[in-house]
Amino acid sequence: MITSGIERVLIIAPHADDEVLGCGGLIEKACRYKNQVKVVVMAVGDIHHPHSKETVLANTRIEELKDALEVLGCTDFEVMYTDKDSLLDTIPKNEIISKLDKLLDDFLPTMVFIPLPSYHQDHVVLFDTCFAALRPKPTQTIKLIAMYEYPLISWQYQKFWNTGELYLDLTSTIQKKVDAFLKHTSQRRPPNHLISPESVKKWAEMRGLEIGLAYAEKYYILRSHIL
Repeated sequence: MITSGIERVLIIAPHADDEVLGCGGLIEKACRYKNQVKVVVMAVGDIHHPHSKETVLANTRIEELKDALEVLGCTDFEVMYTDKDSLLDTIPKNEIISKLDKLLDDFLPTMVFIPLPSYHQDHVVLFDTCFAALRPKPTQTIKLIAMYEYPLISWQYQKFWNTGELYLDLTSTIQKKVDAFLKHTSQRRPPNHLISPESVKKWAEMRGLEIGLAYAEKYYILRSHIL
């Protein structure tokens, strides 16, 4: 799926840390093979975290994102909104779609990865707006559009069963994925939580077991074609 130096890979994430949880292995592998990789995080903001009883500032989240992507070899990233963490549902959808339209026109990706919708309102909004922005167009260069998962989809009221499934072998890069997640210091939870370095590895091991690999990431295909 990821070969040397020919793909323009775009990962769109609701928040800083979703890019690693969902696509950490893909980002590392695509960058290692010299493809062009861009990560776009839709929203950060000053937000109080009940798990740590601390308020984490937007600038902290952006620095954590930068550090995490450096571990994976990615330097091209941007944040769309710096004051809208958990508030994407307060923004008119046409505004977000317009921003995504421009992003797609400017970057001209050949592969796009978007989040599976989950219980979180930001994830639902981003899925809906990405789906609209990725509507078929005559000038489109995209040959693969897929959804990535993250542990919190275990609480998901709407299941995606009618899609193709795609796995990425993480056998050689699982530790890089874990190391990248560790850079999101403010998001780290105890070992028994779904969002913890231990669970990141366990989740990849579970997906690997499904196809006979040590570790894997799983993606759900929305659209693909051969150019």
